[in-house]
Amino acid sequence: MKRLITLSIILVLFWGCGVKHPEIGKKVFPKEDDYIIKALVYENSGDYKDAEKIYKFLYKKTDKNIYFEKYLDALFSLKKYDEVIKEANKFLDKKWDDEVFKIKIFALLEKNRLEEAKKELLNKFNKKDEFFYSMMSYILMKQGKYLDALEYSKSNYALNHTKRNLLNLTNILIKNKKYNEAIAYLNTRLKEKGCEYDVCLKLAQIYKELYDYERLAQIYEKMGRFERKYYLLALNYYMNEGKYQKAINLVKKHRLDEEYLMYIYDAMGKYNKAALVAMNLYLKTNDLKYLLKYTIYIYKASDDLKTAKEVVEKLKIIEKKIKTPFVYNFLGYVLIDKNINPKEGLEYIEKAIKMQPDNIEYIDSLAWGYYKLKDCKSAWEIIKNIDSNDRIIKFHKKMIKRCLNDSEKNNRSDKKRFRKKKKHK
Repeated sequence: MKRLITLSIILVLFWGCGVKHPEIGKKVFPKEDDYIIKALVYENSGDYKDAEKIYKFLYKKTDKNIYFEKYLDALFSLKKYDEVIKEANKFLDKKWDDEVFKIKIFALLEKNRLEEAKKELLNKFNKKDEFFYSMMSYILMKQGKYLDALEYSKSNYALNHTKRNLLNLTNILIKNKKYNEAIAYLNTRLKEKGCEYDVCLKLAQIYKELYDYERLAQIYEKMGRFERKYYLLALNYYMNEGKYQKAINLVKKHRLDEEYLMYIYDAMGKYNKAALVAMNLYLKTNDLKYLLKYTIYIYKASDDLKTAKEVVEKLKIIEKKIKTPFVYNFLGYVLIDKNINPKEGLEYIEKAIKMQPDNIEYIDSLAWGYYKLKDCKSAWEIIKNIDSNDRIIKFHKKMIKRCLNDSEKNNRSDKKRFRKKKKHK
């Protein structure tokens, strides 16, 4: 019914009906159908004022309850709540109609006449009807009587095990901080029906609120069939917690992109496996970024001279297409560090520094290049002001400083020896 649109919370608690088409039965007068069609057109287009007039006319002409219900519905949509209550009372004084009573209750709620609505429900409505328990629960929630609301909501769910009633119940349980009870209800439904989106989402919200990330990840994995992002949220948790085997199982079970496997193996330090995946992706896609990943992983796995030469060979292929400072630095560093061709390596490092002059890793590579060319003085001038906790940079700085000291010591010794020879002559 259109009246439900204005009750956002009630819309969550109850069913949305849209426009209800009257079941008129036998016609009372010949043009009855024409009036019905006209009223429905007005209603569908949001013209409730004209719809209300026609439904009022139809009720007076036919005395059919359905037209009176539709008349009240139109008044409700026009937000004429006092008129709805007044007209409903006049009608209900003569005869009972559940639908008219429900519209009246909604109007009372819109006017915030909660006690009156509660009294009407307790005195006049069928206590075995789902509407009674739903409305009582809603009113008590509005009044801040959460424990009382919970009892009515439990009764409502016991009466009808619908998903809507379950979610209403769990919302109230959460309001009362009865998380374990809410989880128990939701998990029972989960076992019976499988992962329904809204049920699983509610479980996820509770687990998140409780910081129970292990179970949250399990729910996200179930929800992945609705949206791929939930698989990735679960994967992110497994990776952050170092649960790599679960991450691998998730990727393989749900056939996620093979690239994720590559990153998992990388995080595990299984560089050979990561390299195999990277090469497989390169062969499938011919995308050089995967060839670059391959060179990184095989170099991490084994930086012996044979591997280094393979890395250089492939990086020179990559460098022709991917002209980034990272590629230049990587290629240059391997040429320098493994003494393959330090001079050529420096040329690549200088390209990287030209693109990113403040990158300390590239500056370190440059200093290391001069060190390998035995120009310790130039190397020290480059690296002396770099302050970093990086293990490799600290090692390079130490070695360059030692080289500089040894060089200066040798120079002093040479000068002393030269002076002695000169004096002896």
